[in-house]
Amino acid sequence: MKSFSQLNLKSEIINVLDSLKLKETFEVQEKVIALAIRGKNIVFTSRTGSGKTLAFTIGFLGKINKKFGIQMVVLVPTRELCIQVGKEILRVCEPLGINVGMLYGGREISSDYKTTNKKNQIIVGTPGRLIQHINNKQIKVGDVKLLVFDESDQMFDDGFFDDCLYVRTRASNDAQLILSSATITEKVRNFMNEVIVDYEFLNVGSQIPKNILQEKLFCSMSDKNDVLLKLLSENKFDKVLVFCNTKIKCDLIAKFLYDNKFRVRAINSNLAQTQRLKHLDLFKSDRLHVLVATDVAARGLQINDVDLVVNYDVPTRTEFYIHRIGRTGRTDKKGHSITFVCPEDVNRFEHIESLFELNVKDIS
Repeated sequence: MKSFSQLNLKSEIINVLDSLKLKETFEVQEKVIALAIRGKNIVFTSRTGSGKTLAFTIGFLGKINKKFGIQMVVLVPTRELCIQVGKEILRVCEPLGINVGMLYGGREISSDYKTTNKKNQIIVGTPGRLIQHINNKQIKVGDVKLLVFDESDQMFDDGFFDDCLYVRTRASNDAQLILSSATITEKVRNFMNEVIVDYEFLNVGSQIPKNILQEKLFCSMSDKNDVLLKLLSENKFDKVLVFCNTKIKCDLIAKFLYDNKFRVRAINSNLAQTQRLKHLDLFKSDRLHVLVATDVAARGLQINDVDLVVNYDVPTRTEFYIHRIGRTGRTDKKGHSITFVCPEDVNRFEHIESLFELNVKDIS
């Protein structure tokens, strides 16, 4: 582990990091920043909570000219991640006088004009909304010198592959490209090899940290609610994330727990953006005991001190298992995950165990 002062950063950047009490790097920061400073294209995998946002940001800050407009664009798959990543970047950029804007869907496009009318050096955005503003000539990305594709496995699987490709064609031909992904899916590999081509590849750390206790509990589909209620009633958990595969089930589980006197809310794509953010804020500030979520909440969201993740359903995509349980055990704290496995799920969960070489303890 190195200190930021050892990474050939400008003194004003070091001073800002010091003021934010950021002195020593995480592994991903040490490796990515060094390559980013040298202008390399980078593809890297890193687990959630590893410090990757600052890794791909800090290495480029010294190249930004505050006299000019957009020089760095970060593409992310969801509104929530856009807000989170934007705030994390802003924390470092604001003291440097570097402007950061956020553009995402789920709200009236007129809400973006305050951002698009400002001289921002960095834009964080979801692909669809960003392209709207590019095509409407509200923003210009032709001089962008750094293009980041964050959480690219989800972004491409959510249908944004062509959008990301389009943004790449609108940016400068010699733009530096950085792709961050928790897992390397087929679509990610295609983008790496067909679009980025010349890159340094980094696989940083284990996908699932050893500090997370992983358990499985065999039960029938009809018993899941009772098993969940017993689990939460008989054990002391302060902050619990429950993941399921459908929006309808998400709402039903939340209602079931609410009827049993738990402080609980649901978060899924049926909710308006303001409601989703409200429920997340309630959970983060410990005013909720349980948050029930579809996989919209599994990616990239920074929720500290989740002491239990329950997979009410075995995830439909194998990589979702990693993203879900990555909500607990952040920053090397102890974490705990329990997966409910029904007879019809056995083969799918055995595939997850085999693929990621897991040793999940049976507590049935």
